[in-house]
Amino acid sequence: MINTLVKSFSLFVFAMIIASSSAKSGSSKNEALVKSYINARNNYDSETVNTLVKENYSETFIDGSTEIENKGQLAGRILWGKALVSKIKLLEIESDDNKVVTIEEYTNYLDIALKRKSRKFKISYTFSDDKIQNQKIDTLPGYYQVLKFNADRYEEFQKYCEQNNLKYNQSPNEELGINLRKVLEKYRRDTEK
Repeated sequence: MINTLVKSFSLFVFAMIIASSSAKSGSSKNEALVKSYINARNNYDSETVNTLVKENYSETFIDGSTEIENKGQLAGRILWGKALVSKIKLLEIESDDNKVVTIEEYTNYLDIALKRKSRKFKISYTFSDDKIQNQKIDTLPGYYQVLKFNADRYEEFQKYCEQNNLKYNQSPNEELGINLRKVLEKYRRDTEK
């Protein structure tokens, strides 16, 4: 009887170890996928990003508002990001089952030219068929103070543009990103004199 209990317990422990290691394996696979995604975004590699996300990929804020609706918008955002030297810095990463949670810091040339503060978010990635399905974006403590500070800086930039009859559009595509970058460079030169 004791031998049967020991064998049963041993089988149970072995099964738990196997289950635990396979869950960690899936988690580390998803973490690697997220890291590859961030790397591809930082290198403006639309083709690689396209292979890492699902066809119906989206990015949504925790309040339900949409940041990116689909892969087409994502491609435009990547090209806009290239024109504005957008970067994502991975600060933390954790995973369990089919979810990876990161803390990421976002910067671009708007921050440099306008002397804005970088934005940090808690991002929850979900997966389907070994691809990223969705990013759920949440703010961190202090976000609204950063948002207010950055909005004030952006308002100064808008006033400058109106006074100097400079036209720009912040829509997320490469052509408009290039134009915005030129206006920001002029603003930076003029305000740093």
